[in-house]
Amino acid sequence: ALDLFKSTLPSASASFVQLHASAGAQRARALALVHAARASAVVQARPGLDLLALTLAGKRALNAGGFDKVITMIDGMIEVLKKEQKDDDDKEEYCKAQFDATEDKQKALERAVSDAETAIAD
Repeated sequence: ALDLFKSTLPSASASFVQLHASAGAQRARALALVHAARASAVVQARPGLDLLALTLAGKRALNAGGFDKVITMIDGMIEVLKKEQKDDDDKEEYCKAQFDATEDKQKALERAVSDAETAIAD
């Protein structure tokens, strides 16, 4: 029975893995991610990221389930960014089409000028 008991105990080489992070550790990690995102964000997105950082750093938000509010704010920002990206993609397609049309007009006008010059030279 003693051998069975000893075999169930972890050996000295076994290590324990932390499976649960404290709220403070999660807040610090989230705050670090927000600061990193702010450093690489465009100017228009910085006020929203600043607000998230302020919310994460504030004590009042932590006492009243602050992460729920932060997650909601992040989800809202993601939706706004997705919409802005779609608008940017649409605008890029429009601009490309306008550039192509303008290049075609320019080539047609250059041909017309060239034809007029050759007609004048003859």
